[in-house]
Amino acid sequence: MQSFTSVLAEFVEAVGYDALPRPVIDEAKKRILDVAGIALSGYRSVSGQKITEYIGQNSTKGQSTLWGSGGRAGAEYAALANATMTFHLELDDVHRTSHTHPGVSTIPAAIALCEEMNLSGKALIAAVVAGYEVGIRVGLAVSPSIYVDRPLLAPGTLSTFSGAAAAAKLYGFDGKAIAGVLGSAAYLSPISPFETFKRGFSTKDVIMGWGAFTGIVAAKMRRFDFEGADTGIEGDFGYARSVAQSYDFAKGLAGIGKEYMILQTGIKPYACCRQHHAAIDATLAIKQRHPVDPDRIVAIVDRTFRVSSRGNNPRPRTVAEAKYSNPYIIAVALLEGAAWREQFTEDKIKDPRILELAAKVAVRADDELDRLYDEKWPSIIEITTADGKTFTHRIDLPKGEPEFPVSDRELENKFMSLAGDLVSDKKAQKIWDVGMRIEELNDLSEFTALLKEG
Repeated sequence: MQSFTSVLAEFVEAVGYDALPRPVIDEAKKRILDVAGIALSGYRSVSGQKITEYIGQNSTKGQSTLWGSGGRAGAEYAALANATMTFHLELDDVHRTSHTHPGVSTIPAAIALCEEMNLSGKALIAAVVAGYEVGIRVGLAVSPSIYVDRPLLAPGTLSTFSGAAAAAKLYGFDGKAIAGVLGSAAYLSPISPFETFKRGFSTKDVIMGWGAFTGIVAAKMRRFDFEGADTGIEGDFGYARSVAQSYDFAKGLAGIGKEYMILQTGIKPYACCRQHHAAIDATLAIKQRHPVDPDRIVAIVDRTFRVSSRGNNPRPRTVAEAKYSNPYIIAVALLEGAAWREQFTEDKIKDPRILELAAKVAVRADDELDRLYDEKWPSIIEITTADGKTFTHRIDLPKGEPEFPVSDRELENKFMSLAGDLVSDKKAQKIWDVGMRIEELNDLSEFTALLKEG
């Protein structure tokens, strides 16, 4: 019987642009543009500026573009920078049942290596599909235990597999070599304890870039005959046993080669941790149906699944911490009717009116809702006013999930809004147009030359 890793490796070796269904190709292009738009906005953030400065001072010279600045670096360093500025905004896509952020784990690595190796848009799309598939399927095998039974930021430690799979595909390795690359990725993968993420310390933003970095390194080292165990994920002393109390490799492989994981991934419409998006949707539904005067609110209860209930700090000290604070997120959604990047700034998280309302929010783990996790990520919001009225709304799956998708127009509007933070509307439209025909490009220079300020 084939090992889990070898089946993944065979998929990566076999996947090719010409055999991909049209919906998969179209989705890959949309995800590439989603990541690019987020990164262009994220470039101007503190994390975006600092990681660009760090790479400029410490990286090797190379051919891969640093988005925003237009500088150049080695592929692994460019992937580190570009994924960091993307992840900072908490707007990158999520596959909920694998607890992965596959776009930011895959796309910066794949684009950087395509530039370094002068590869085509078709090669990029195949690598992106491979990265999504492998990262998500490893996550499925170890979830939900990796998040429930271990104090890990699951997307962080899993991110290396997406980068490694994309890189191995672009290097054209055979199945045996790809299995060795995935074994190396398992060995080099970041551990990512949850504490830094929960408390919002700035290193949080680097973790997806670090996964992309180590994934590329795992593939590059294979060219010098460094390889990991071909049972590095499923072995008795492998990755799965290290990060999860329970795991199911059959679950991870179900439908491989027939179902494409990129089609089962949710797109974020709100600039905060995905675990809290159902609470936002429920809050906004109450606000729309029952215009509640915030000054008349005496109590708000968010009943949710246990993992989401960890985000219960009503007074976030940093923007990053605010993105994981259910009380803050619910309060700002009620007061401003939005949870976009403008709601997560240094000034906003100190707003006394928001903090006063956030202090009235109680976050409670609900056993009934927890039993639905992780197939569903539900929240029930209950708002009680001074006259004794209570308004309630429940959301099981947030906006942007495959079952409740954003439209193509909404996705394009998201891109234009974010890219417009750095480039003109005309240039943003050109990036979108080139991205939507990226399979026609013999190399990526026409696309990546646009991903800079000006």
